[in-house]
Amino acid sequence: MIGINCGRLADLPALRDFAEVHGLGLELQEFASPETLEGDWRALIRRYRQALAGFAGPISLHGPFVDLFSGSIDPRIAAVAMERYRQAMEIAVELGAWLVNFHLNYNPLVDEPSYRPRWLERQAAFWSELAEEAQDAGVRIALENMWEPDPFLQVEVIQRVNHLSIGACIDIGHAYLYSRVPIQAWINILEPILIYVHLHNTNGIQDRHLPLSHGIIPIEPVLSRLVRCMNRPVLILELPGLAEIQESLPILQRILQQTSAFP
Repeated sequence: MIGINCGRLADLPALRDFAEVHGLGLELQEFASPETLEGDWRALIRRYRQALAGFAGPISLHGPFVDLFSGSIDPRIAAVAMERYRQAMEIAVELGAWLVNFHLNYNPLVDEPSYRPRWLERQAAFWSELAEEAQDAGVRIALENMWEPDPFLQVEVIQRVNHLSIGACIDIGHAYLYSRVPIQAWINILEPILIYVHLHNTNGIQDRHLPLSHGIIPIEPVLSRLVRCMNRPVLILELPGLAEIQESLPILQRILQQTSAFP
């Protein structure tokens, strides 16, 4: 399945029309904003539900991530993250979303030797609690890489949680920018737990979410590997607007067609 992102309600009508024509899903991202979550978000849900009425494609939600640290050593900080993530799951249920995408927000600049193992312990406890709640809500959770220097952090968190409600998301732009591990290795390592992918390209300097054909990631080999993953992860074109999506979709569709022709 292919999906496209929608950053705000004003963009939804055009993106919904495009998604329906091409049989795509929608990832809603406005509820990731702290300003949205501090505002009248329940009224905004009602407006989204009206705008999505009759939409038959799968809906997913990008959860909040700004300044949220689920692995914080300070229990009050971790509690704020938990509150926001529970709020996101409530929104997902209201909108009929099947999945919420969250960042792990590992800090690679901390060089204290105990940071990584203790961070992993706290993450496992944090996500184990949310996994049970997600199961009760009928929602899946995807844990996405942001600044993580390698994919083993996601693997270890998800293996420790060991729950069907939680899988991995790879953002190929983040993997390229913030890691020295090649993207193909990221995919190989995450493949058994990979359920969701964010697709865009990068200039190698900033996280600008460029169209697939613009940037320095050799996109076709990456896409060819992703579409062959065992779990058939959902592929989300996470791009600034409809123009970039229209430019990028044919590239992804061509790779899918080639893969179908040569299993």
